Amino acid sequence: MKGNRGIRSLLATTVLTTFSLWSLTGVAADAAADDSLDELQEIVVTAQKKTERLMDVPASIAVVNTQSLLQSNQTQLRDFYSQVPGLNVTSSGNGRTTIAIRGITTGGGNNPTVGLTIDDVPIGSATSSGLGDAVVPEIDPSSLQQIEVLRGPQGSLYGASSMGGLIRYVTAAPNLTETFGQVAVSGSSVAHGGEGGGGRAYINVPIVEDKLGLRVSAFARMDPGYMTNANSGQTEINVNRTEGGRATLLWQITPSVSYQASATYQHMTAGGSANEYVSIDRVPTYGDYTQAPISGLNTGYLDMGIYNGNLKADLGFANLVAVTSYSHTVFNGPQDTTGTFGRYLGFFFPSSALPALGTGIYNYYQTNKLSQEIRLESQPGGMIDWMVGGFATNEDNLNRQVVYVANKANGQNVGFPDLYTVFGPSHYREYAGFGSATYHIIEDKLDFTFGGRFSRQFQENANEVGGVLQGDTTYSDLHSNTSVFTYSLGPQYHINKDMMVYGRVSTGYRPGGPNDAPGEPAAYTSDTTTNYEVGFKGVLVDHLLTVDAALFDIEWDDIQLQAASPTGFSYIQNGGTARSRGGELSVTLTPSEGLSVVANLGYTDATLTETIKTSGLYGLKGQRLPYSAKFTGSLSADQKFRIADGFTGFVGATVSYVGDRYSVFPTKATGQRFFMPSYETVDVRAGVSHDDWNLSVYAKNLSNEIAFVSGGPLDTITRTGIYSAAIIQPRTFGLTISKDF
Repeated sequence: MKGNRGIRSLLATTVLTTFSLWSLTGVAADAAADDSLDELQEIVVTAQKKTERLMDVPASIAVVNTQSLLQSNQTQLRDFYSQVPGLNVTSSGNGRTTIAIRGITTGGGNNPTVGLTIDDVPIGSATSSGLGDAVVPEIDPSSLQQIEVLRGPQGSLYGASSMGGLIRYVTAAPNLTETFGQVAVSGSSVAHGGEGGGGRAYINVPIVEDKLGLRVSAFARMDPGYMTNANSGQTEINVNRTEGGRATLLWQITPSVSYQASATYQHMTAGGSANEYVSIDRVPTYGDYTQAPISGLNTGYLDMGIYNGNLKADLGFANLVAVTSYSHTVFNGPQDTTGTFGRYLGFFFPSSALPALGTGIYNYYQTNKLSQEIRLESQPGGMIDWMVGGFATNEDNLNRQVVYVANKANGQNVGFPDLYTVFGPSHYREYAGFGSATYHIIEDKLDFTFGGRFSRQFQENANEVGGVLQGDTTYSDLHSNTSVFTYSLGPQYHINKDMMVYGRVSTGYRPGGPNDAPGEPAAYTSDTTTNYEVGFKGVLVDHLLTVDAALFDIEWDDIQLQAASPTGFSYIQNGGTARSRGGELSVTLTPSEGLSVVANLGYTDATLTETIKTSGLYGLKGQRLPYSAKFTGSLSADQKFRIADGFTGFVGATVSYVGDRYSVFPTKATGQRFFMPSYETVDVRAGVSHDDWNLSVYAKNLSNEIAFVSGGPLDTITRTGIYSAAIIQPRTFGLTISKDF
């Protein structure tokens, strides 16, 4: 399955010595975004809900440059996560994605452990009832300024679901004085598959100079498919089509008061998953890049709208910020469930009819979320910088699942009564008060920061379960409420203006809640993480060497685990404890004009510290947490150069490494965990710019590596037989042409 390591190592060495690449993380400048060849540019972030230099933030943060993502068509988290130390993304390519930071995950089907925001707006569901850890809204880079990845618990500022970390999409605000924009088209071709392409554009217009400005962006793309269905013979089944846009209106009401209103829309349809059918030992059942689901199933449909308003006012003694948001998300992902429920068909049909029959499940999830945050922030320059605020969110989820008898030829319902039906409206509310302060003990030298947040959560799940395998229809109305206090604190010492050491203790949590599965525990409690961290950030040699390093120890208590009932329904229960220890290191070297070399390294040792004692799930003390690689890393270099007569160019390459991982814990003592070996990928790209025109070409996964990123059995009851394993995208070539105006 894996190519010769010697050949791959030789290829990687050759590429690195021949090419260079634009950095995706750290503090390197965007070489293709301007005409200068500056060695280093300062990075500004908003991770702590205020604008400050990355160098001054006492926390581990990676910054992803979105212009670089667009040049190489890396439009989704799964495209670049391996270049962000500590970040893991498990995606099947049909709209289901699970994110973990620093190994804090127990696999899919749980409440999310990583929070998502677009500016100050929380997006996605906070619960498993809303498919919060599987339906991850991903914002196209065309409307973003940058992506900030906050590692470690962020509970004091961001509340629920940020117990492992947080991903913050930072959008580009309208400019009130200039008119400008860009149009771009792209195309790509993938090995073992077909062609893809797309277009994107944005424009910024000052409607009333210095008063009113509008920025609008739109995009559409088709990601090429490369999977074959062995049952139907159809090829390129996992074609994804995505389109959307964002509009932002900024009104500078007075010199001290502004209001920004935004609307973001995104729609995705996936023709199939990027999963290969294999044995437990990863031997392809039907061949590489091949699966065998019932035709028309294992697809995905995601529709998302986010609408928000942000009021900022300078009150003199403090700044007022009020953020109101509403989001609407719909996901529909029908799946082939013959491996689990097909065993029951013999009860109802003669043996002669069984080869033509299977089972499918209709999955429909809808989330409507309303959030409000108000905070006061002190003016800079005092002995104490402080922030106080309040937050409230109201989330309505609707989950409808139907297990039906399907025609294997087309996936359609044959008309037999439904085997199982679940109708589960649920309601989630959260209220919180929070505050933080930084005390400048010695001006420009020694600071101490502390913050806290008290949150209360209320949940209600009303379930109706029926179907011929259930017998009589059952009804339940389950309630739960929890309260959690989270905090962060620690000192930071500024060795000089561009060099700092810090210590940090921070906590995070996921809300508990009621269970949907019939006959299982009625509720589960919140789980919490406590992070102990020390770090260093600094420019060691001016305009030459920058280092960002952190060591951490995360203690995880009452971990939430997804188990399966004997009838195939999943539910959540609390297990014991776990721990994640490790570190992240990012080094940026700018030895000459236009040249940037970046090395990223992550080490994560995430294991159970107690044997799982709950029913329906088996894990031993010392076993690694799902999908956590001990070692990840990337090495990249970039060279930008002047050609002639206004032409500039760049060339580059990246080598990324992801260590071996295990899938979720088994549901029986004799069960096996799916093992995913380590893998390396090589990406290269180059480009040229002249006046307002830009051309970039790229190749991803140049060595055409076949690598697994997730895996689970088709039979979720016995967890034996054929496994469905997501693989990375094969070798892909592409180009992008853009015109600025």
